Amino acid sequence: MNSSKEHKPRIKTSNEEKEQLILGTTTVAEYVGLSKEQMYAIANQGYSLIQQGCLQEAKKIYKGLVAADPYDSVFHCQLGGIYFQLKDIDNAFREYDAAIRFNLSNVDALAGRGEIYLMKGKFEDGIADLRKALENDPNAEKQSTIRARALLFSLMQNTQDDTVDSKTNIN
Repeated sequence: MNSSKEHKPRIKTSNEEKEQLILGTTTVAEYVGLSKEQMYAIANQGYSLIQQGCLQEAKKIYKGLVAADPYDSVFHCQLGGIYFQLKDIDNAFREYDAAIRFNLSNVDALAGRGEIYLMKGKFEDGIADLRKALENDPNAEKQSTIRARALLFSLMQNTQDDTVDSKTNIN
């Protein structure tokens, strides 16, 4: 194939549009003309990969989505979940934290970050996030909220058990 006959798509943009991209007032997705619907169709492919256990492939998709639209809470949250499953806790925390910055009521991100706080021994922060997750999904319609409720219940049980143990060991 003759490379001189190949046509590569060019992004035709004004200097103003380029400046908006550089200044961060527009996303890469907006700059190249990707709609939210197109991005969420790509996200659905990534989610299918997560369900199949193909975490590395899903991670590539969600990292691309976060790069294309760094303000989308869902993309950050899904990437956080992937990192969590891969046991990359620091990156999981960063992504959950970003998801919450862009949507304070993101139940999945609150539950995920709360669990990481607990893992790190930051119980007050963890409990606060888990409680916020429950407040935002009081009927526990999401799996993450069910897990948050179970974690809080377990913490309450352990606290009660510790209280009983300390009372019975008093001389």
